[in-house]
Amino acid sequence: MSGTIPAGMRSSRALWTRSLLGAAWFALWFFALFPALILWWLEPGWAWEPGLGAWLGAGCIACASVVLVAEIAAFVRRGGTHVPLDPPPSLIATGLYARVRNPMYASYLAIAVGEALVLRSWALFGYAVVLAAIAHGYVVWVEEPALRRRFGDGYTRYAAATGRWLPRVRRSEAAGWQPEDGS
Repeated sequence: MSGTIPAGMRSSRALWTRSLLGAAWFALWFFALFPALILWWLEPGWAWEPGLGAWLGAGCIACASVVLVAEIAAFVRRGGTHVPLDPPPSLIATGLYARVRNPMYASYLAIAVGEALVLRSWALFGYAVVLAAIAHGYVVWVEEPALRRRFGDGYTRYAAATGRWLPRVRRSEAAGWQPEDGS
């Protein structure tokens, strides 16, 4: 975990470098190679066609990418990265994370849906649905139990106050939890 990273590797520059390399690796696999293989295998005669869907998809990808950079910055500010092997030492419950527990996964899914729209591909929309199911399973069965073990009651109260995928209307009243930044 974070204790295994030498102090010199915790500099802002090193964290940004590792974060951006992690994001590039993820994007290469999940937004380039897998979609290309899906198009090649399931839609071999596929050809790009411009239109309103392409513009909506491009806007979706652009907005999700901006949000993703903001989320990565939140991890770096806390002294870690979004890469599971190099997490920040404290729970992030500010910014978008004060409203919803998984904005980064939501951004990934928005990019996948945006790709399906840009490329006008039902196969890629199906891929986005499968990606959503995998992300949900990972969050429920791997990530949340690990966060409960790591942060204890603080994470339990945070989880009770914030929605997993969508913001809760009365989030601040749940379990007496308040985000650290007072928002």
